[in-house]
Amino acid sequence: MIGKCETCKKFQSRFLETVISDNGPCYNCKEWQNFTREYGFKHVTSSPQHPQANGKAEKGVHNIKQLLEKATDSQSDPYLALLSYRTARLDCGLSPAELLISRKLHTTLPCYAESKQSEEIIKKQEHLKWKQKQQYDKGTRALGLLAKDDVVRIQDQTAWSRKAIVLQEAGLRSCDVRTEDGHVLKKNRRNLLKTKETFQEEQCGEEDENVDVSHAETVSDLKLLDGHGYVGKGQRSEHKVKRPVRLNLQN
Repeated sequence: MIGKCETCKKFQSRFLETVISDNGPCYNCKEWQNFTREYGFKHVTSSPQHPQANGKAEKGVHNIKQLLEKATDSQSDPYLALLSYRTARLDCGLSPAELLISRKLHTTLPCYAESKQSEEIIKKQEHLKWKQKQQYDKGTRALGLLAKDDVVRIQDQTAWSRKAIVLQEAGLRSCDVRTEDGHVLKKNRRNLLKTKETFQEEQCGEEDENVDVSHAETVSDLKLLDGHGYVGKGQRSEHKVKRPVRLNLQN
């Protein structure tokens, strides 16, 4: 983990203000928390079991994997492939390198030399985001807000199996909930269904005490019969067992 932090420091000192990631164990350790505090940037985690919330990173990894696979299959230089990817113009009119470091990179890929003003680029980006939002919102509906102590059902893959109670908000479109068995989970709003059921948390301590008492009473009431095992007093096992009469077909 320390090696990963050293690698991140090479980029953090120049570019990053906010890091959005999943909830992997490498982002929950003390070294990463010290790193974020020392360099003064914001770390935002996505909702567990909701990869769509971290879709940009997932898509970026997918694109780079495809690029490297094509470079390997064609036996070409992978660094030239990455350079072409960084200098290829996007829908907004700028390349990834221009968006990141505000300068063009020299590449073997033929590029259009016309440059656009920053205001024009911003307007075009906003228009593209608006079009994407319009297309996405066609098949969706707004989910209601959840308040503290609301009873909800948690979606596990395809079933709304577990019942929980809302504790607090945990970032954008996420909530911390506590299940009936006492586990505290972070869930996306899409995976929570508000219900009118009653929430009753399991009392593990009282149940354990009851189990111990009943077990002690049972052991004290046992007696040993003929060395074959313990049989409780007054239990059904003390009754005489009448063996069934079977047909003797050997005679």
